[in-house]
Amino acid sequence: MKYFYRFVLIFVTSLILSGCGGGGGKAACSIAVGSLACGGVNSNSGSGGSPGLTTTYSVLHSMSNIEGASPDASLIQVNGVFYGTTQTGGAQSLGTVFSMNTAGQVTTLHSFVGGATDGAIPFAALVAGSDGNLYGTTTNGGSTGNGTVFKITLSSGVATYNGVVYSFVGGLTDGANPYGGLVQGSDNAFYGTTTYGGTYNLGTVFRITLVGGVVAEAPIHIFSGTVNNDGSNPQSGLIKDSAGLLYGTTSAGGTANAGTVFSISTSGSSFTTLHQFDTTLGAIPYSPLLLGSNGNLYGTTSAGGSNNLGVVFTLPTTVGGTYTVLHQFTGSTSDGSTPYGNLVSINNIIYGTTWFGGAKNTGTLFSVTPTGVTNVVYSFGSSADGANPYSGLTLGADGYYYGTTSSGGSNSVGTVFKFYP
Repeated sequence: MKYFYRFVLIFVTSLILSGCGGGGGKAACSIAVGSLACGGVNSNSGSGGSPGLTTTYSVLHSMSNIEGASPDASLIQVNGVFYGTTQTGGAQSLGTVFSMNTAGQVTTLHSFVGGATDGAIPFAALVAGSDGNLYGTTTNGGSTGNGTVFKITLSSGVATYNGVVYSFVGGLTDGANPYGGLVQGSDNAFYGTTTYGGTYNLGTVFRITLVGGVVAEAPIHIFSGTVNNDGSNPQSGLIKDSAGLLYGTTSAGGTANAGTVFSISTSGSSFTTLHQFDTTLGAIPYSPLLLGSNGNLYGTTSAGGSNNLGVVFTLPTTVGGTYTVLHQFTGSTSDGSTPYGNLVSINNIIYGTTWFGGAKNTGTLFSVTPTGVTNVVYSFGSSADGANPYSGLTLGADGYYYGTTSSGGSNSVGTVFKFYP
């Protein structure tokens, strides 16, 4: 049942690709770009790295079912400690929250149990709030089984699971099943998306505030799919620009029912569809966007393109801007396919991961320049290596980049790795 909602969405959206030869695969969600790492460094932009670091890749830790299995989300680092989630494993096989030091030692902070009082199956990464605590989402669990927002308190270097902050109720007036993470606005409210719920049951953009122990949550936009061509079923979280405007993607809806890119104000009063995907130039985006230093958006689609294996694209934040495909994945031994994770910018070169493709067809780390020159910098799947990364990279305080794989490793349930380009 843990993939029920997502499989339904994949089945529906894949119908539009049936004439293109596939493009299926497991949907994924990762951290909203803009969440904090290294105590306030944007984990998806900047020059990155430190002088003297050498090109390297290594597995820091192989996850186990008890610790948490299949980490699908990016990591964040606060005060030298990494924090992440797994979408399965733990005491009830409903996912966990874990911490990891730079030596690769993992501690399980919470095993989700589901039911009315706890969340279940987190796909998204955590975000560090301005209050010094961590917040995350689960796709299931809570009072009506439609997912939750939860809190991890950080006090004197000790992380403690603080329970469910909000349970989504679904129906006509609320969202349901958030697969994406949260981003905190300049107003200190948190913003995110739900994949279902709302008037058309096609998802929402929501705001949640936590002031003095009082929680207030409400959708600021309800997606209508092809009705208004605003998109439907967002799978990723949001990012924000310096002015506080939010940007995101939907995995379906729009004129070709292949997804959209949108912007929205924090009040919800201003909503703009910036791009509508099609099978020719990219379809079904699952990853969050990256706001480049040039002011343009960068992202990936999991399908579409000349090989129906996804693309890397760039798009201005203004209406009517030119959508440009930087790379169309081939899935060969020298190229990846089906990207799900977030992108990062390292020395003005974009880096990301793919779920398939590469030497072992178990995913890659790739780079792409602003002009579209693409290279596979690492192929996953060697002996005891990780495989099938869902998430992108996160910059650590030491100048290295850290990530997760959903499978592989000594226990075949995923890894945490370290990388420097």
